[in-house]
Amino acid sequence: MQKLRGSPRIIVLLFYFMCLWSRVAGICPARCECNDEILRVICDSANLDVVPITLNPELRELRLSNNLIKAIRTSFSVYRNLEFLDVSHNQLSTLDKGNFEDLKKLKVLLVNSNMISVLQNDTFISLNALKVLHLNENYLQTLPAKVFVQLESLELLDLCQNSISNIDQEAFFGLKSLKTLLLRDNKLTNIPSTPFQYISKLFKLDLGLNSFENIPENSFSALNDLEELSLDGCGIKAIQYGAFKWLNSLLILRIHDNDLWEIPTKALFDVIRLEELHIGQNKFHSLKAKSFQRLKFLRTIEINGCPNLNEIEKGAFADNTNLKTIIINHNKELRHIQDGAFDNLPNIQHVSFRGNSFETLQYGLLSWDELQFLDVRDNPLVCNCSLLWLWKLLVTKNFSSVEGQTDTTQVICVNPPGLKDRVLGNLPHDDLDCYSMESRRQLIIGVVVASAVFSGIIIMLGFRYRDKLAGLLKTKWGRGRKEPQYQKTSAEEESTILQAGQQSLKMTPVTEL
Repeated sequence: MQKLRGSPRIIVLLFYFMCLWSRVAGICPARCECNDEILRVICDSANLDVVPITLNPELRELRLSNNLIKAIRTSFSVYRNLEFLDVSHNQLSTLDKGNFEDLKKLKVLLVNSNMISVLQNDTFISLNALKVLHLNENYLQTLPAKVFVQLESLELLDLCQNSISNIDQEAFFGLKSLKTLLLRDNKLTNIPSTPFQYISKLFKLDLGLNSFENIPENSFSALNDLEELSLDGCGIKAIQYGAFKWLNSLLILRIHDNDLWEIPTKALFDVIRLEELHIGQNKFHSLKAKSFQRLKFLRTIEINGCPNLNEIEKGAFADNTNLKTIIINHNKELRHIQDGAFDNLPNIQHVSFRGNSFETLQYGLLSWDELQFLDVRDNPLVCNCSLLWLWKLLVTKNFSSVEGQTDTTQVICVNPPGLKDRVLGNLPHDDLDCYSMESRRQLIIGVVVASAVFSGIIIMLGFRYRDKLAGLLKTKWGRGRKEPQYQKTSAEEESTILQAGQQSLKMTPVTEL
């Protein structure tokens, strides 16, 4: 009886401890991973349609990505110590006032890949400690004035892949700590120059995949500390002189995949500290001498996929003596590089000429032996003696280990037909027929030179001894003409002897005796 009477007390006590434990440690929902030691809960792809409120209230990290959550309301007021919150890839259509009001310690907020179309001025109230905010892949069309005014500690703001076409002049007011602003793939038609005045400490700005046909003067004049700028894929047809004025700290510039018919040489005068330039997929036909004038600190240049580029002229990189990396790939019309195009580039270490239309490459083009990486694959190379130097380079040096990628030494011959589809570096020396061709060439040159020397000597001797030669010739031909007067034929000699004999045998008359 005593045991039975004690049982209800035990049950009550157990229930009390269970409630206390749930209050301290929380209840982990199905398909979630809860770690109370590091205070992290991962409920990604857990088929949740609401934010769970039974988790450990001391939670610091909560991941709710890829669920069916449609609204937040005040669900996060339970977790006041949260520092990391991920509600990306859900079905949120709005962010209301007070959604994050109690998260004063929050540092990272990921709300990307939802259906948010509007931001209110009080959406991010109290998030003074927030450093990273991802709002990309939503349906935002405009950024109202002072919408981020509470985010004084924010360093990264991602607004990519929305439908933003309008940015209020005071939209970025209060973002005094912002270092990275990503506005890629929106519907902007003008550079939002005025709003930039509130984010003067910006280091990185991505405006790629918008619609800027023209970059006017002083477009980025407020961004003196900017180090990286992306304007690729915007359909840019002209960059005005002074467009990059005041970008004295710019190190990386991406203006590839536009409609530029010429290198904007003068516009680049203002970015004298530039170290990396991406300018491929434009429509210029050639790289003229000093195309990148004044860019003395340039270390890397990438010119890929230009449909019209057919020539690189002598001195194209004359001012770029610090270049280390040259990437000129997949320019299908590029067949010719003038001698001296890469002169005075002593620091080159990485060269890629992949996928152009080179049939041969001249040895004197670059200091090939000093390279750490070389890729000349996918060119219609004619494998003959003109590429003997490249054959030796590929045989003696392994460039593939530098990148840890596909073996860049697999250079395939296209011509002559007998070597088609053969790997240049795997060819025996004799297949290039270099020795016999070189021998014949040297023999022909030797014969021609010897003949010329011999002919010259004969002519010189003839001219010097012309008088003696004339005398000898005259004497020789003169004797030839007098010989018939002194020489007699055998018939004449017989007649003379006979006459002499007749005279000696003539009889004396008797009367005379």
